[in-house]
Amino acid sequence: MPAMAQTAAQATTVAAAAASSGAPAAPSPANAQLANLAAQDFGRLSVDGNTAFEELSLARQAIYDGDLDTAKKLIASAQIALETAKADNTAFQKAEDELMPTKTRQQPPRPLASTGKQVAWLPIDGELVLDETVEPTPEKSAALAAANRHLKAGNTARASEVLRVSSVDADYIIAAVPLEQTRKDVAQAAKFIKSNPYKASEALRDAENAVRYASVDIQGAGQQSAGAPTAPSK
Repeated sequence: MPAMAQTAAQATTVAAAAASSGAPAAPSPANAQLANLAAQDFGRLSVDGNTAFEELSLARQAIYDGDLDTAKKLIASAQIALETAKADNTAFQKAEDELMPTKTRQQPPRPLASTGKQVAWLPIDGELVLDETVEPTPEKSAALAAANRHLKAGNTARASEVLRVSSVDADYIIAAVPLEQTRKDVAQAAKFIKSNPYKASEALRDAENAVRYASVDIQGAGQQSAGAPTAPSK
């Protein structure tokens, strides 16, 4: 089972256990589930993968600025970070067409199961976004931004409280890159950075364009039983 699906299953099981134990109900179970599940998924993000992706973006900018020495150092650093990320146990298996090309969850329906090749995806970033059924307002957007800041700082309890008090329903979106293909793209950039900077930049652009997204349906997980965990949508 992919890591994110495991996380969803774990969160749902915990919720069911709490309900059966007779423990007092939280003020907002949906938002509590949101924070708990988002926190678990956020903990599975690859720190080194995120670092590598930032460095390859900076390397592209350095090439554009004509600073090839800096670009070369950044590419080399990104290669090292990707090698470390390869062993950090955060990658999950999915076919590319099971993930979303953009952060929006409104994708064309796929009546048939995916037949694409399973690929290891490295989760490099994650954020809370407003549920698509929620009408955005300045107040809700501000609350969501605050919750994201607390979540990224590791203060999941505070993130949960912000969402509860603000009555904001949100989803957790994870950004991921194909691990092996990204390593190949960065290696290609390292090969050509001196002899053909344009080709090196193209390889880095390919790596940037390969980002895909997975959405954890937090609200659905909070409403289902432990026997029916919610997996990431598409």
